[in-house]
Amino acid sequence: MPEINLTAGILPPPACYASEQDRLDAYAEAIIAQYSAPPEWSAGAVPPSDLSLYWLRLDSNQNPVEVLKYNTTAPAGWSRVQTQFTYGVGAGVANVYTLTLTPASPGANQAYRTGVSYVFVGSIVNTGASTLSVDGLAVKAITKFGTVPLVAGDIRAGQVCVVVYDGTRFQLLNPGNVGPSNFSPGIDRQFLRTNATPATVWESGYITPVASYVAIPAAGNSVTFSHGLGADPLTWDIGIICITDDSAVNGYIVGDYISAKSLTYASNNGVQTTSFSNASVIGVVRVNAVFALSVYHKTTGAIVSITEAKWQVMARAIR
Repeated sequence: MPEINLTAGILPPPACYASEQDRLDAYAEAIIAQYSAPPEWSAGAVPPSDLSLYWLRLDSNQNPVEVLKYNTTAPAGWSRVQTQFTYGVGAGVANVYTLTLTPASPGANQAYRTGVSYVFVGSIVNTGASTLSVDGLAVKAITKFGTVPLVAGDIRAGQVCVVVYDGTRFQLLNPGNVGPSNFSPGIDRQFLRTNATPATVWESGYITPVASYVAIPAAGNSVTFSHGLGADPLTWDIGIICITDDSAVNGYIVGDYISAKSLTYASNNGVQTTSFSNASVIGVVRVNAVFALSVYHKTTGAIVSITEAKWQVMARAIR
């Protein structure tokens, strides 16, 4: 705004003004009414007249958002004075995400400064490598753990995503995937394991959910469990678990587990079962003859029978 030097006069005020102050006020209002240029504090492409000043950016409700300063070095434009988390509205399609700030970024210096962090809600689940554009500026890759491209499910619909610009790309700090694609988080008693340091290769496992235990099969029948691992397990076992105290007969109490390999029958210690696994199931087959299942007593080692109604079948596996 141009400078205006006003000096109070000594002439008597005309009849329309009661005082010199009224005359001064009227003149100032006339000058303001004639000034039509945009206010200098609105961040835009045009440099302000005073490059030494800092400028406060406001949102649509006139609340302070951030402090800006105009930078004359290439590329010239407005730069954020301090790095902070900035929330924006997420949109776009799968793998091509957009972020809109309110108010919008006044220039590339602000939106793509190294260390700038953004928070947005994912609009749709991603299906592979993904990109992000802030306020319509250049499209940048979204990665995780440094330069690793995203995989399906790293961004989910409704997920609050946190990204930081590292000077080249946006790194997603909270990817949605925590395990392999064939592992379903939330399924009772499934788990993940890894031998890698840091954890880069995950292996999944299976334990029969309590609600899925089944009765011991009759002679000549089998029981199978779908482990869901997508491959023949690296190691596995199937057997019976005590669900009602059987200690009066054989010493075993609720929660005790006996592998199918240890089941026998009393007459000649013959094998009672055959167990097996493949890429889909773990199973056990009971011998085709009517024999009472027997085990070795928990404390004495003697061959004793079990009360079959007090036991059920379950399985365990590690991929």
